[in-house]
Amino acid sequence: MSQPDTDYLNTSHHVGLVKEKFFTYDQPFKMERGTLDDFTLAYETYGELNSSSNNAVLICHALTGDHHVAGIYSENDKKPGWWNHVVGPGKAIDTNKFFVVCSNCLGACKGSTGPSSKKADGETYGMSFPDLSILDMVRAQKLLLDYLGVSKLFAVVGGSMGGMQALQWIVEYPEFSEKAIIIAATAQHTVQTIAFNEAGRRSIVGDPGWKQGEYNEKEGPHKGLAVARMMAHITYLSDHGMEEKFGGSKRLDSDEQFEFSVQRYLDYQGKKFINRFDANSYLKLTEALDRFDLAGENELEKNLSKVEAQTLVIAFSSDWLYTPEQNKKIAAALHSNGKPASYIQIEDMHGHDSFLIDSPSFLRAVRLFLEGTDEEEEKRSKVDGFRKLRNRYEVKKEADFKVIDNWVDDYSHVLDLGCGRGLLLEHLRESKNVKGLGFDLNLDKAISCVARGVSINQEDIRTGLQNFEDDSFDWVIFSRMVEELAEPGEVLREALRVGKRVAVSFVNHGYWKNRLNFVLRGRRVHNEIYPHQWESSHLSNHFSIREFEEFCQNLSIKSSNYSARVGRKVFHRGDWVGHCNWLPNLRAGLAIYEIIKEKN
Repeated sequence: MSQPDTDYLNTSHHVGLVKEKFFTYDQPFKMERGTLDDFTLAYETYGELNSSSNNAVLICHALTGDHHVAGIYSENDKKPGWWNHVVGPGKAIDTNKFFVVCSNCLGACKGSTGPSSKKADGETYGMSFPDLSILDMVRAQKLLLDYLGVSKLFAVVGGSMGGMQALQWIVEYPEFSEKAIIIAATAQHTVQTIAFNEAGRRSIVGDPGWKQGEYNEKEGPHKGLAVARMMAHITYLSDHGMEEKFGGSKRLDSDEQFEFSVQRYLDYQGKKFINRFDANSYLKLTEALDRFDLAGENELEKNLSKVEAQTLVIAFSSDWLYTPEQNKKIAAALHSNGKPASYIQIEDMHGHDSFLIDSPSFLRAVRLFLEGTDEEEEKRSKVDGFRKLRNRYEVKKEADFKVIDNWVDDYSHVLDLGCGRGLLLEHLRESKNVKGLGFDLNLDKAISCVARGVSINQEDIRTGLQNFEDDSFDWVIFSRMVEELAEPGEVLREALRVGKRVAVSFVNHGYWKNRLNFVLRGRRVHNEIYPHQWESSHLSNHFSIREFEEFCQNLSIKSSNYSARVGRKVFHRGDWVGHCNWLPNLRAGLAIYEIIKEKN
């Protein structure tokens, strides 16, 4: 990881000096649980709105965040905005290209109208401030964007509570945003998360200084708010991250107040928090989070059915507050509706707060999703359909693609398992208007799919298939993937459940050169198709054409209502260029099969 650039006045690398601005809506604002006579939102903008007013990117902040995303307020300011490494010229959210907007959400305490604000009569709202919802925040942001002249968002982006706002945005205003990035979020709080929030709220209202919310700034429920912050902060970290940070020096040698280093750290976080946040805002905002529920009783698919935005859902492996599984559910619901959505999981030890950390993979995913291909991807760009075939390896790499391309009909719904960099799906989308979804565990390849605008799920095929209903796809494609599966038979049966047809391509290990190599040299094949030695290669279930056909004869689907049969077959010679119809088990290097599901 490179050292951060701290010359924040250098506008070629940073947004430089910024000013907070204020938008006031001077009409009654109806909320889900009350009405405000008017409201004000504090906000900041970076970059310029284009002449078509459609290059705006709205950033939604997390629970205790604010509108100060990037830049500094003065020449002596040493603390830039909370996402300064993400937003700026040439960065993942490039202010040379985008007009970036972030507001302090309604109900917060950093300049926007909230419990600490004064009413028309001069009295502070306190707990008389209406109960908040995520939808209230989004509707207030929409009025701000109207004021700024934004005709359509290029993207809405948010992490944690900001991700929940981004999700609400594409549900409430489905045609207003072209893209959405939902980071470390959820469609519904778990019982455990609600419990943590409730314990934090109890610590605040149980503090004598709370006074039913009628406290003054100097005498507020500081101890209770500090404890609430400590509890919440624990959920933002991971066990591994905390062990890494404090495990080597668990005990303090010289501190008389604390025995353990983690105690001192949490005390510091709590004390720092009471100087910058309002207790009543914390109560209202956490209650809004707990009430946010797009999932309901199995209603997530229904609630996301009108979404039009191309969506990227990003989770972090060590996040136990809003887990990868919770984020996968959002992507799965979008997929079930046939919506263009991708899911990727970043390996990071920092827990829920990982989206605030300078992670190269995260930054690259965000940038490529917003902008499309970069220099690295352009090297892999296609020419005249698939990529220009420059050598024998390239010919072999795409030989089965061309066969499958001929099989798939226009406007089909295709699932590509082990899709790699999404070349086939990209081609089918552009040539045949196919709706496609890919699966691949490799993060780098998944990000390449994101750059191409190919919907990708970066997860295990075996678990991912369980999220789909019967006959969800016209085609399920295995391009040289079966041999890398731990339970190939079970996965093929599951593929036939979710798909009407399955295309399987594989290297024939009964091919005479493969046999001869093992007989004469006593070792497995090592060539451009299998460039790795056995100890560094993927799981390989080597099999022949004969073995696969025997498997197909005994293939049964997990339903008494269906059976399977082999349809078309294509065999390529050992050079993978010409066809081979005589003695394919001995003479063919590559086989492509169509398996058809039929109702009994």
